[in-house]
Amino acid sequence: MKATRGFTLLEVLVALTVFSTALLALGRMQITASQVNAAAGRLSRATALAQDSAEQLMALAYDSALLNDQTPTGQSTTYTAPNPPTGYTVTWQVDSDSPVLGVKTVNLTVTWKNRAQPKTFSLAFYKAS
Repeated sequence: MKATRGFTLLEVLVALTVFSTALLALGRMQITASQVNAAAGRLSRATALAQDSAEQLMALAYDSALLNDQTPTGQSTTYTAPNPPTGYTVTWQVDSDSPVLGVKTVNLTVTWKNRAQPKTFSLAFYKAS
């Protein structure tokens, strides 16, 4: 019997092709994971920003200028927060005497872009007199 040693050139080329394909797939998976992680970070920041803004608005007096509704019931006055973090916009809409007399409905929205696509996170709460 003839003793065999090592691999043939064809076996080595096939093994390198399979290994290269696996490495390319792992590289693409790493890029996708990084993009998803960045998007999750932006969503977390928007959520925290919305919660902080809502808490600040809830702490204001009922008749505060930032919660003043200058429109008839059923229509909202819109306000924009000054100096939000770069890339984010914080707005809120106030509707007085909604859903009942003496209660204001505040709808707070944080907007940002994720890979050039607009994204929003919204919170709503009531402010009683």
